[in-house]
Amino acid sequence: MMPIVRSAALSALTTLLVAAALSGCAVFGGQTQKREFAIESAWTRATAKKDFLGFRRMNRMTPIVLDNLVIQANSIDGILAYDRKSGREQWRLDLVNGVEGGAQVVGDRLYFGASDGQFYCVNVLNGRVLWTFAVKAETLAPPTVEEGVVYFQNGADVVYALDAATGKQLWLYNRQVTASLSIRATTRPVVAGEQLIAGFADGFVVALKKRDGGLLWERKLGRGTRFRDVDTTPVVDGGITYVASYDAALYALKTETGEILWSVEDGAYAPVTLGRDRFADRLYYSTASGKILILDKRSGKQLGSIAVTKGIPTQVSLYKDFLIYGESEGSLVVANADNGSTVARFAPGHGLVSRPAVVDQTGEAFFISNDANLFALKMGYRRVGDRLPWQSEEN
Repeated sequence: MMPIVRSAALSALTTLLVAAALSGCAVFGGQTQKREFAIESAWTRATAKKDFLGFRRMNRMTPIVLDNLVIQANSIDGILAYDRKSGREQWRLDLVNGVEGGAQVVGDRLYFGASDGQFYCVNVLNGRVLWTFAVKAETLAPPTVEEGVVYFQNGADVVYALDAATGKQLWLYNRQVTASLSIRATTRPVVAGEQLIAGFADGFVVALKKRDGGLLWERKLGRGTRFRDVDTTPVVDGGITYVASYDAALYALKTETGEILWSVEDGAYAPVTLGRDRFADRLYYSTASGKILILDKRSGKQLGSIAVTKGIPTQVSLYKDFLIYGESEGSLVVANADNGSTVARFAPGHGLVSRPAVVDQTGEAFFISNDANLFALKMGYRRVGDRLPWQSEEN
């Protein structure tokens, strides 16, 4: 039996169409028809085994979308696989306090660090555990798997390199951060050539030798009086690394040396998103102050901004000429990638902090809400006349 969704706003279980009319038209049967962008719920599943009445958890793993499966974990009790089309549960792995940071799939293996102090490799088709590695701390970001090596950072700011086949430790880098206050987050170590780049709670970003963990360079970015953390996963593009500290700024660094090229005075814990196609010269930057900045990626010049009134925005995902992002205390939002204007919204109940996973080819979107409910959505255009009789333009 499929679990019942436990959310205060469950109109999404029926067909919820949230649309905003756009300036545009199409010809159908010789008549000009106005079109609108719509979001429709395909299915919704409660990922927790039972009602969770404890303190609020950060359900922030971005779903992994495979050909036939969607992999999703919560920060309460486990990680699960669902049939992509029907939402039927395929397997479940129970884990104390779940998985918060995220995961990566390589072939038929799923790699992730959990909140029980273990790092796992499991069979993605059936959830069977293949090996574990004790890290004695929670893991708050996805791993990076490259050329048979798993790189990840635990909540104690230790970076590990493990053999992906066996889980054998190859090396570790322990920065021994002594900050008394820090944001509950870490970076995902990113491979750039022969370098591995990661940020730390002491405000530094470092480049390590990926073969042995030796230090190549370090650069202090965090200079805040409260939180110096560098928790945004570095984004490497064309010899430049974009990375932010929570209380200070976004920086563009030379990947080879760590030299600062430019900065934008607004902190964050979510990574930037690189624009593409006709927006390939842009960055979309979700800040801790509740804005999404549209930046020129060569200079950092601000081209526009989106004010988020219901909490903090998630990292932006892209779909055609749209930006898809979540509000931590509000809705999933579809916005115009050119000017940031809102096109459509979908309310999951109590907001979301997970970056939405979007499939360009099909218009599918998946995300987990703050209530630990997994939503599968369909996005796209339709004729205004295709609304059901009880749906008005305001819906």
